[in-house]
Amino acid sequence: MVVKLVEVKTRHGKIFLQEIYINPKQVVCIRPSYESLDENLYPDGLDKRQEFSKVHLDHGQNGLALMVVGPPAMIESKLNEASLQLLKG
Repeated sequence: MVVKLVEVKTRHGKIFLQEIYINPKQVVCIRPSYESLDENLYPDGLDKRQEFSKVHLDHGQNGLALMVVGPPAMIESKLNEASLQLLKG
């Protein structure tokens, strides 16, 4: 089962949101992101009070860190919810 999250990307001085799907089994840790983003560059619909998290994925020797929308507790609950769903066979 995969989980849909919203990744925050910056490119050419602009902030973009992109839906991503990750495998919860690949998540190593979730941390609050204290990276400062210019609130004036937020895309439409993104609240200025929004919290962000860094999701660290197992990706071989290097690993992979993604900044996603939402506090760590919310991300954790989404990951746990996905792992609790049973497949009907």
